[in-house]
Amino acid sequence: MTIVIVGAGIIGTAVADALTLGGADVTVLDMRSPGLGASQASAGILAPYAEAEPHSPLLDLGVRSLSLYDAFVAGAAERSGRAIEYARTGTLQVALDEAHAATLQAESAWLREAGVDATWLDSREIGALEPAVSASSRGGLIIRSHGFVGVRSLVHALMHSARFGGATFESPVEAADVIVESDRVRISAGERSWTADAMVIAAGSWSNRLKIRGASLPAVRPIRGQLLHLRWNGADLPRRVIWGPDCYIVPWSDGSLLVGATVEDVGFDERSTVDGMRQLLDAASALLPSSARASIEAVRVGLRPASPDGLPIIGPMPSMPNVVLATGHYRNGILLAPLTAQIVSAYLLRLGA
Repeated sequence: MTIVIVGAGIIGTAVADALTLGGADVTVLDMRSPGLGASQASAGILAPYAEAEPHSPLLDLGVRSLSLYDAFVAGAAERSGRAIEYARTGTLQVALDEAHAATLQAESAWLREAGVDATWLDSREIGALEPAVSASSRGGLIIRSHGFVGVRSLVHALMHSARFGGATFESPVEAADVIVESDRVRISAGERSWTADAMVIAAGSWSNRLKIRGASLPAVRPIRGQLLHLRWNGADLPRRVIWGPDCYIVPWSDGSLLVGATVEDVGFDERSTVDGMRQLLDAASALLPSSARASIEAVRVGLRPASPDGLPIIGPMPSMPNVVLATGHYRNGILLAPLTAQIVSAYLLRLGA
């Protein structure tokens, strides 16, 4: 079965790898090099219980996908021969005022009822666990199943694994027009064209820029996220993701930190701004006072694809079973990559059987 995937971020590369493992002939098209869209600006946090509301569909999807992550990372690393930074050291959500503390304590209660390994810590216990956290904290919630992954290393590993399985990656290519027939899909970009049995639309915020004759794509809009890459100066580098009321902080093994992220509905504007950086620096300093002595290594900006209802859009288009959507993941593209790849590849491989 021949399949064209439009988009080479975390979702596109994960789907490509899964499809090649199933024996499909895969071509991946992207307007940039693999992983240079929203994926390169992701902090890689794997935290379904912190991102979703209790009993929501998004929580169920996130928990299912997190359960796949150990095997997902191990498989990509083994097949590609590339190291992937990955840690399941948990997340620590910190309250800096009494109102936030009450919210986190309520969250702790329902998590315990659901059988999740979550513990409320008072300020003294937080100080012993993570000395860099502000001494004025009002307590915090640690969720031990959470973690983080090095997104750039993961995307590259998935890409190389897919290539070893026979996939072809072509960039820069901005696919524009699609003609769908009963058993074929024709994709064109300028003077170039591709024909396949099926296609996957995994172009994130740019997904609905494709023109499919006879159909309209669901509305996916870009939400800008700015992140700071800091070099820590000190001995008390956090050992896990620290989540405050206005930012989250991810520690890397090389002694650097990612601080994110702004949420800005500004269209396709990928600029970093003084205001965005100020927000992140102030939030990081309130959460980890020692971060004021850190040096700024880089600023990252990505456009996260948001769907109208906040849920990812995964599955075939109505009346077009050979055109599959895998977009609209918003802030959860990294977390949901294994499950999305599993769902999409299983459907397409059954379709081609």
